[in-house]
Amino acid sequence: MSSCRSSRVIILTAACLLMSAGCGGERGGDSTRIATDTVGGQPVSQQEFERFLSLEAGIPPEELEPEVRQRFYEEFLAEVLFARAAERSGIEVPAELLEQERARQAEAGESAEEMPAADLRRGLLAQLYEQKILAPDVVVTAEEIEQQLGALSKRTSRQFAVFRQLRADTKETADEAYRRIVRQREPFEIVARELSSAPDAGALQQRAFDNLPQLIADKLRAVREGDVSRPLEYDGAFYLFQLEARNRDPDPGRVQERERTRERLWAEKLARARAERLSELAAAEGVTTLVTSLAAERER
Repeated sequence: MSSCRSSRVIILTAACLLMSAGCGGERGGDSTRIATDTVGGQPVSQQEFERFLSLEAGIPPEELEPEVRQRFYEEFLAEVLFARAAERSGIEVPAELLEQERARQAEAGESAEEMPAADLRRGLLAQLYEQKILAPDVVVTAEEIEQQLGALSKRTSRQFAVFRQLRADTKETADEAYRRIVRQREPFEIVARELSSAPDAGALQQRAFDNLPQLIADKLRAVREGDVSRPLEYDGAFYLFQLEARNRDPDPGRVQERERTRERLWAEKLARARAERLSELAAAEGVTTLVTSLAAERER
């Protein structure tokens, strides 16, 4: 199991953190108390939150803008709620996993040496709850994958060119290459290795027409499979292309694309499951901050 503490219900964006670190003006990360909720009838520990903030923020807490500090507080509350739910479900943290987490944080340069074991345990419990309780119920069906692939096919061109290219710095070199390949029947890749100024040196490559410069795409569309194009001037050089084939799918059967689609749908479903369960837990334990924040998110 990965012990990374980054898979949270509420994730701060990099832009948000950069804003807090790079903007001037009034700072909100002083000693202002923000832990005002109760969980399980007990006030949220300000000291635990401050330790969480020091570890997770990546920058000195005093440099955080108030709204960013507030989002970290919501992340902390989410961790507390999931950890408590894990304990009620009978989940335990093995001692070796606790030591692995401390060692991982130390190796990553995080300030974990003095972090109380209870804090580390809380983070691991939250992760284990997601892995053991939430994740097993997340299922992506074959029908959902096919539906997504069908929608993608309507938006994305699947036209490809399989070709070799030779780049010449002068028209004379390009003409010599064309003559040797077409009239003297020398293999394109051998002439390219000798005369091409590009590092690919005639290597076979496959590119989507939509990802090629328009002038080159038009040239490749006009050449018959197996033929060599006449020198084409483009961007200060001269190019020859040998078209091997068109429309060769780089992912036969779309196996890789199906797997990427399955992973994306699974992650989206897990994120929704996290948010729904967090909303339930926050309401059940009367954590006002999260109840209000999650309700606002749903209305957007």
